[in-house]
Formats: sequence, structure tokens, C-alpha cells
Amino acid sequence: MKHLNVIVEGSSEETFVNDVLVKYFAPLDIFVSTRKIKTGWDKLYNKPAKGGLLKYIKFGNDVIRWIQSDRNRPQFWYTSMLDLYAFPKDDQSPYTIAIQSIKDPYEKIKALELAIFEDISHPRFIPYVQLLEFEAFLFVDPDRLITMYPDSQIAINRLKKQTQNLRPEEINESPQFAPAKRIIQHLPDYEGQKAQVGPLVAEDIGLTKLRNECPHFDHWITKLENI
Repeated sequence: MKHLNVIVEGSSEETFVNDVLVKYFAPLDIFVSTRKIKTGWDKLYNKPAKGGLLKYIKFGNDVIRWIQSDRNRPQFWYTSMLDLYAFPKDDQSPYTIAIQSIKDPYEKIKALELAIFEDISHPRFIPYVQLLEFEAFLFVDPDRLITMYPDSQIAINRLKKQTQNLRPEEINESPQFAPAKRIIQHLPDYEGQKAQVGPLVAEDIGLTKLRNECPHFDHWITKLENI
């Protein structure tokens, strides 16, 4: 059996991995576990603080610690599930100005993931950065939002019209028009419910449809299938 350790940015990704990817990979004899990035120490609760990606070094250090804790275990593989939206651009980040300036989103993400791979420098680490954030999945089939917001068909129709000519992975990454921002614009309650609603709707849409409509995501899953 192979072991796949997934380090994720937040609660939405963590729930999605646990509820969808764990079940999918089990028949392939791949055991999946996940955890959020350790970002520091929570003094109030006296425990590690987790989630979010304000500084790239927090992610890099956490991945390296996880890899080192499993050294000499060739059955262990590692991957990430991070958002391109608001990805750190500090001087320790591999998201350089040159990569940021790439216009084609698929070429941009390819270059960024290669830079992350070279930074972590481990043969069994497969970096994945989501185009553009987790909520892109919900644009594969926005009508599924009606299950969580049954009185909001008009708002959902407006959301669909706004993005009808865009691939889910190509939705604008500006602060006003990133995927989550668009959903919140039409369904304001989503802002406080992202971590719960997002994964449920994505699971309802289904992995097959997500892969069909999100080629970068599909490419990642294919890589993981073949570890």
C-alpha cells in the first residue's frame, strides 16, 4: 500500500480530501491522510495554529518536516492543495514576478508548481496549486448550490450568467471577481459557510465531472493515481 500525505491550505480543502479523495484512492491501494499547514502556535489554546498561507516559508517548512518524519519510508508520498488566489509573493516565495506575469493560467500554474517542486526538492513530492481557489469547483455545476440555498434560484442564475463563458479554472483572480467573491456577491450567506458548504457541493457535483471540467485538477489526480 502507498501512503499519500496531503498538506492543505484550509478547512474546505481538508474536508474535500477526507470526504472525496480518501474514498476514491482507497480501492487503488493508496491510503490518503491530510492536515492543514502549521502556521505557528495558538497561545490562547496552547496548540499549533493551522490553516492559511500568508507566508510561503510556513508551507515549505511544514512539508519538509512531514517528509523528514517519514524518512526511509519509500511508500510515503506527499502533495499539496493550495490556492493560486492570494498565493504569497514575498521574497521567500517561488511565485516570482516572472511567473506572475505569465498570461496563460495553465502555463503560469505549471511554472509555479515546478518552482515549488524544485524548492522542496524531494522526488516523492507532487505540488498542486488550485486554479484559482477551491470555489472554482462549484462553477462546474452552480445549480448544485440550490441544495444548500433552496430559495436562491434567481441568485444562482445570475451567478451562472456572470461566468457562462469561462472555464471554472480560468475565472478572474482579482479581489472582486475570484470564484469565492463571485459566489458571495450573489449568495452572501456563503461567506460564513464556505468550509461547510463548499466541500458538500463539490462532493455532490462528483469527482468525474470535476475532472472533466477542470483539466489542471484532472492532471493532478492522474499523477496521484500513478504514484
